[in-house]
Amino acid sequence: MRQRAATFTAQHVTAKLSKDNMVLFSLLTVLFVGMALFILMPLWAMVKKSVQNSEGEFVGLANFANYFATDSLWFSLSNTMTLGLIVTVVVGVLAFGYAFALTRSCMPFKGLFHLMGTAPILAPSLLPAISLIFLFGNQGIAKELLQGHSVYGLIGISLGLIFWTFPHALMILTTSLRTSDARLYEAARALKTPPIKTFFMVTLPAAKYGVISTLIVVFTLVVCDFGVPKVIGGSYSVLATDIFKQVVGQQNFSMGAVTSILLLLPAVLAFAVDRWVQKKQKSMLDTRSVPYQPSPNKLRDSLCFVYCLLVSFAVLAVLGMAVYGSLVTFWPWNKALTLNNYNFAEMSTYGWSLTLTR
Repeated sequence: MRQRAATFTAQHVTAKLSKDNMVLFSLLTVLFVGMALFILMPLWAMVKKSVQNSEGEFVGLANFANYFATDSLWFSLSNTMTLGLIVTVVVGVLAFGYAFALTRSCMPFKGLFHLMGTAPILAPSLLPAISLIFLFGNQGIAKELLQGHSVYGLIGISLGLIFWTFPHALMILTTSLRTSDARLYEAARALKTPPIKTFFMVTLPAAKYGVISTLIVVFTLVVCDFGVPKVIGGSYSVLATDIFKQVVGQQNFSMGAVTSILLLLPAVLAFAVDRWVQKKQKSMLDTRSVPYQPSPNKLRDSLCFVYCLLVSFAVLAVLGMAVYGSLVTFWPWNKALTLNNYNFAEMSTYGWSLTLTR
């Protein structure tokens, strides 16, 4: 009797394992086919096109040689790297300060500030570019703040991408700063370590991998974005807009593929560095760790509140300007508010059906 029960149990477990393995194999097959169809095949088509001429003949690296022999394309590559570095540094500093205020202070309205800081993630990259035109364009309501400088170019692209990438950086840094062990700070207080020294010896080392991941994510988003440079870039060319010019403007798919590969290299490098960082990263919390809870400090909390208030005001100004601009009858000559701009039946043959079916 026991032997029959054991045999039945073994058969049941084997059948269950076989069923689980079949389900797992099916899911992996679907994922692999999807990855091959939507990632590997487009990449292969791009690489293949980069070594062919307009007639489809193999020309090797001739397209790359022609690319690097063109001065304007070199400028685009230089502009892209410059833009990426500027936005990455600015967003890294702004988001770290904002995340620090949310996680290491006792200031009021933390929930509201967190909502305002992450709100831009719901907006497309075109939105900040359009809002900046309403604010600082040739007919903008606050163009005097630029002291005669044009928003069309590096300034406008940088401001738009700072707005767009800020919430991505904020979410990573907030998570990183929350995973801290309170025992380290208790030890620092017991040793009478100054707050500045504690920041550089305890806070930053604990969050260093989060900071590195943040910089990598922001840099990748900046160099690959097309919307902001296209709307507000003016004559400031970057690799993303060069692809559009080559493919759509000149129908030169070979040079467009070359530019795409060059644009892909920084993203691949950033991805490799991020993977290396993840392997090096170790959890700062264990079963004996104590979650850090900030204690009230009037000066620190006041400074954090003012800082978050200023950043939230900037975010609200960009979002609010986009809403206001959508309600203006005809910018900038007729600023009467109207809802006619939302009457899509007058703007498109499909009317609201085009929006509702998406």
